[in-house]
Amino acid sequence: MVTVLDTADIAPDDRAEAMYTAMVSASAPCFLIQEESGAGIRAKMDVWPMRTMQVFSTESTGIRLVRTTKQARQDDTAPLIAFAVQTDSRGRQNHLGHQRLVPQGHLLMMDHSAPYDYAWSGDGASRCIQIPLDQLTLPVDVVRRALPHLTASPLYPMVTDHIAHLTAGIEDLLRDPASAGIEEITIGLTRALVASAVRQDRHTRTALAETLLTRIRAYVRRHLTEPDLRPARIAAAHHISERHLYKLCAQAGFSLTRWIIEQRLEGAREELADPSGSGRTIAAVARHWGFSDPTHFSHRFKDAYGMSPRDWRAAAHEHN
Repeated sequence: MVTVLDTADIAPDDRAEAMYTAMVSASAPCFLIQEESGAGIRAKMDVWPMRTMQVFSTESTGIRLVRTTKQARQDDTAPLIAFAVQTDSRGRQNHLGHQRLVPQGHLLMMDHSAPYDYAWSGDGASRCIQIPLDQLTLPVDVVRRALPHLTASPLYPMVTDHIAHLTAGIEDLLRDPASAGIEEITIGLTRALVASAVRQDRHTRTALAETLLTRIRAYVRRHLTEPDLRPARIAAAHHISERHLYKLCAQAGFSLTRWIIEQRLEGAREELADPSGSGRTIAAVARHWGFSDPTHFSHRFKDAYGMSPRDWRAAAHEHN
């Protein structure tokens, strides 16, 4: 994580300029209009650069961001598409001829290669992912036509939920081996969201087909600690049959049931090794990761890692 701004460490008279500099460096050239002034300005911005995308979090007093046609035209950096969840206050978006109030907990999309006007009043917050347009592998006209129809996509609730959880827990995800591939999953989901919003059969079918497995993996990771995470539930959540689910996994070369067990074992292994962890007993850790029988968990753990959970915890804590 890179904290690009925390006004608590900045003199009141310098806060407006510092916030403008941080916003432009983390996002795109624009005009920043502050609702407050001097000591009334409060803001914190964090950025998590990743391999194919960037996570950007902003908490601040009221702001308005205006990117003009001239600024967008003169910007020669690679076009970025932002998908942002309004986590506090209510956003106001005016972009590509589309005006929208964005309630707390809802998702908006922004094409940084075009002008926009985005604001909130009072204490507000937004968490977003910024993805280069070429990573979405969709034409820019398809992305822009999707903007007014985003909320109509059947994938809108799921993608909103995914981005909200991703951005809220990004620190844990980046440390968690079970989150490998999270960028691929996220880009696949946003591609499918855009394609389905414009109902372009070719792009929609391709995007949904390409991302079905990544959506299933994302769903499994999100619900990994729930004991009732079974193939029937996973299939129903994605509107496919269990038979099709098993076929899809077989074509990808892995066993769904075995993969879920492996991910749960890895999660339990990480928790047992963490000296600052919850302090749960081994049986409690096993239950937390979906193993109802501690003895069965111990056998599985030893088969996977060559030692018992108790010995692993002791060795890991001694090393730390």
